[in-house]
Amino acid sequence: MTTKKDIPLKIELLSDGEDSEFRIHSSKEIQSILRGIARTTAFVALYYDNENDFILTTLLGTDEQHVWLNVSPREADNRRILSSHKIIFVSSHLQVKVQFVAHRIENTWFKNQNAFCLPIPHSLLHLQRRDYFRLLVPVKKPLTCVIPAKPGAPLLKNCPTIMDIGGGGVALVCQEHDTEFRPGKVYSACHILLPNIGTLTATILVKNIFIITMQNGEIKKRAGCEFIHLNGTMAILLQRYLTHLQSENLTQR
Repeated sequence: MTTKKDIPLKIELLSDGEDSEFRIHSSKEIQSILRGIARTTAFVALYYDNENDFILTTLLGTDEQHVWLNVSPREADNRRILSSHKIIFVSSHLQVKVQFVAHRIENTWFKNQNAFCLPIPHSLLHLQRRDYFRLLVPVKKPLTCVIPAKPGAPLLKNCPTIMDIGGGGVALVCQEHDTEFRPGKVYSACHILLPNIGTLTATILVKNIFIITMQNGEIKKRAGCEFIHLNGTMAILLQRYLTHLQSENLTQR
């Protein structure tokens, strides 16, 4: 049984390359993520005063131009926040850290309650956890991982079945005597077709190998694999699939 772990609401300081890798610019994606945070009433850490202080608050709502948050019960905090020239928003959605910077904040009203108002960001950081929980892939809707013979090659090396999948990686199942998979082996440009979502392209690292017995008695090899440097766009596709899979699981209970 997997357990949900809280995401630390601390500011992430990334290199230019990492920042670009995990930054989302699509306005539709940004609005969708922020609406999700509001819907789940996830905590938001709002940093101010040169990042030296923060309050814990919640996101009340968002539209195409604005983000509204609860004010602090302490008036002294509210005054300092409103006088700050840089605000950093840190929260999480579906076990993924969300962070953006605002340089303007106002005191206003949202649905008859006192609120802070920030301009909706042009981009945000969407930082995927590596130890994200795994979900079993439905037998009736199988996924396969298409592994090229070498980067850019049109021929396939093999197409192992995916047993489970999560934000940090996948478990691949292949024939018992398949010698291709071994711990430490890296496969680039792997493709996973996510139904009704899109094609996930990723580099995977084989972490461990186990021999397993399937329900029909067949002996197979299970390769636990980690995604290496999954970019922001691919992480979004994967998150959509996982969210859809979770919804289906809840519906079937």
